[in-house]
Parts: sequence; structure tokens; C-alpha cells
Amino acid sequence: MALGLFALLLFWIVRSSWGRAFMALRENPVRAMSLGVDTRRYTLMAFAIGSSMAGFAGAVYAPLVQYIEPSSFNLGLSLNILLMTIVGGLGYFLGPLLGGLVAILGPEWLRAAQGYYLILYAILVMVMMAFCPQGLMGLYERLAKRLGAGAETRAADAATRERA
Repeated sequence: MALGLFALLLFWIVRSSWGRAFMALRENPVRAMSLGVDTRRYTLMAFAIGSSMAGFAGAVYAPLVQYIEPSSFNLGLSLNILLMTIVGGLGYFLGPLLGGLVAILGPEWLRAAQGYYLILYAILVMVMMAFCPQGLMGLYERLAKRLGAGAETRAADAATRERA
């Protein structure tokens, strides 16, 4: 319940004027400053929001593992979280969620390959990153545009045939 409310709050922030300022700051800080965005203020706000998200994630994670120690957060976990974000799609709200599903379920689906499942998973991730650097959400967006453009082209062809 709390996780859903937190996700709704973050979704609202992303869609608000704050979210637009954050995106402008991410894309080009100089241009954002020239457009009147207080870059120092929004940078500090982004840091504070990100820190509160990390604190909330820790509060949700702690009861799951029941014991927290520094060795629990090793390099492998950090790289896996980064992989989830990149595979899902940077800059997309649902990108890390989709990337998390792939990063958790992908190796499980490939376990039938026994000892080679991690190699197969790594190859699949590298191929996906080579052909779709925007992640799975970027791939979805590209396919939606392509299918939409194809439908518009077919509609224009049909209208041309009707006139002829």
C-alpha cells in the first residue's frame, strides 16, 4: 500500500512542473538556467527526493532480509540495480520496474540451460543494448511510433485510392 502511494507521488512529481524542470536540468543545465530554472534549487531538490526514495527503499528492504549489514550491499547488488535501470530504459518512469522484472525473471527462465544460463543472459543483455540503447521502454516507444506511422500511411493510401 505504502509502496503504491510512494509510486503515485513520484509519478505526480515527474508529471508536474518540477518534473519538467528536472528533465530540462538533466538534458542541458545551461539551457535550463537560461529558461529561468533555478538549477541549484532543483539540483538540491533532486538530491533530497532521491535520498528519500533510497531511505524508503531501505525501509521496505530491511524487513525482507531481516538483517542489514554493510556486506549485504556489495558491488554485485549495485551493478544489478544499475542493470535493471538501463535494461528497462533510462528516463522512463516504468523503465526500472520493467528492467527489474527482466533482471529477476530472465536468469530464472534461462536456468534450463544449466551452467550456461548466466552467459546466455549476459549475451541477451549485450545484444539488447547494442540494438536498443534506450532500453525496453525505448524499444516499445519506437515500435509504437513505427506501427502508428504504418497505420497512418495505410490510411493515406486508402484515402488516395478512394479519390481515384
